[in-house]
Amino acid sequence: MTIATESKVRAVKRKADSPWKSAWRRFIRNPMAIAALTMLTVIVLFSFVGPFFSPYKDARITVKNANQPPSAEHWLGTDNLGRDVVLRLMQAGQISLLVGLMATGVILLLGGTIGLVSGFYGGWVDSIFMRFADIMFAIPTLPILITFGAILSDLKFPPDRRIYLVMLIIGLISWMGLSRLVRSQVLSLKEQEFMLAAEALGLRDRRKLFAHLLPNIIPIMIVSGTLGVAGAILLESALSFLGLGVIPPTPSWGQMLSAANNMVDFSKRPWLWIPPGVMILITVVSINVIGDALRDAFDPKMKR
Repeated sequence: MTIATESKVRAVKRKADSPWKSAWRRFIRNPMAIAALTMLTVIVLFSFVGPFFSPYKDARITVKNANQPPSAEHWLGTDNLGRDVVLRLMQAGQISLLVGLMATGVILLLGGTIGLVSGFYGGWVDSIFMRFADIMFAIPTLPILITFGAILSDLKFPPDRRIYLVMLIIGLISWMGLSRLVRSQVLSLKEQEFMLAAEALGLRDRRKLFAHLLPNIIPIMIVSGTLGVAGAILLESALSFLGLGVIPPTPSWGQMLSAANNMVDFSKRPWLWIPPGVMILITVVSINVIGDALRDAFDPKMKR
């Protein structure tokens, strides 16, 4: 087989590849994306698998070991209750990552559904949904979260259940951007030939929505959802730092950062607040890099 023939065969195979395979091929060619994905994988394993290998599995309170600096026994020292900071960092990572994922799930479900229905039906349905989105956009996010956090504190809501409400609240006030993005994509797809053919065949609305439109907007939802995870982690961290999100004894990276509120801890015990701050930074940067790489991978204009 000649070189020209081999090139033609490769070109035919590339054309036969599905959009997902093509996107994956472009994604893995991005060295920054692979580095970010590797870093995020390490953080996930550190948070969810690491506690099983820690000698301090129960995070027992030992007052006599309080505020010890990093040592061979405690690699990142201990907190004000004598608990190992490395183990607390792992447990906090579980909460922060779960908040980001669950809140993003709510955003994808709510924003994706509203955008899909609004763009498909248009008319008064579109007007109602988009005006409601405009109202939600006009409401400042952080003050609303602070208000809900204060209400939960006054109601003495159990700490182990409070985390689920934090996830839900973050999702309920953050869906508007995705809904507009999906709506604009649906409005564009409605003018494509395959949708005109579906209309000519007399297909039901449900089949048009879920069999034709939804598969075409999944890539943009994946990209938006990836970036949404980082935003949700930052919101949760800000709330917990202010004492209105995750509260002790449940750990989170933001709640661990609240040690910086104490001038003594801030100046003399940096091992209490620098590690969670670094974890938040690395996690958010990695997720944003992955989101940008996915956007480039799924963008048809990036095809060669």
